[in-house]
Amino acid sequence: MFRGEISASPLLAVGLLPALGGGASFATAFRWPSLSIGVEARMFTSLADTFADGVLVHASLAMPTLDICGHRGVLSMCAVFDAGELRITSDPGVSIQARQPWVSSLGLRVAGDWRFSEQLLLRGFAELHTNHSRPSLWVNNREVWRVPPLSGVVGVGLVLPVDAF
Repeated sequence: MFRGEISASPLLAVGLLPALGGGASFATAFRWPSLSIGVEARMFTSLADTFADGVLVHASLAMPTLDICGHRGVLSMCAVFDAGELRITSDPGVSIQARQPWVSSLGLRVAGDWRFSEQLLLRGFAELHTNHSRPSLWVNNREVWRVPPLSGVVGVGLVLPVDAF
């Protein structure tokens, strides 16, 4: 049986921004009993501004994501492909920039579902990503931070199954 899913999740990211990142994901997926293909829009922002070389820095990241998942019972495992642009802001008059601002990664997601009503379920997940393009943060022509080779994302969100097609 084929159906659609619409979901929204708050997210917590480690390694994608110079500080711990918080954000949200809005997704839609096409789901069969043992396979799903989904598209997400993810937005992250620094949960705290950081000091890089004595300069206050705020970072944000928007990422479209493609998910291909295998499902067995209430558990799923997914391959996650994403890319996005790192945005850096700071005090006016400070020479700050993100060099090669595009982030791209390939990740593995493990998720579990809990259906608490006929029309709604709760999905928790954890992801580990390998970052293939790794932007860096430069302050006064000196590199002060670079996206690490590995990053992680966790989230818990609501999923609305859409009637079978």
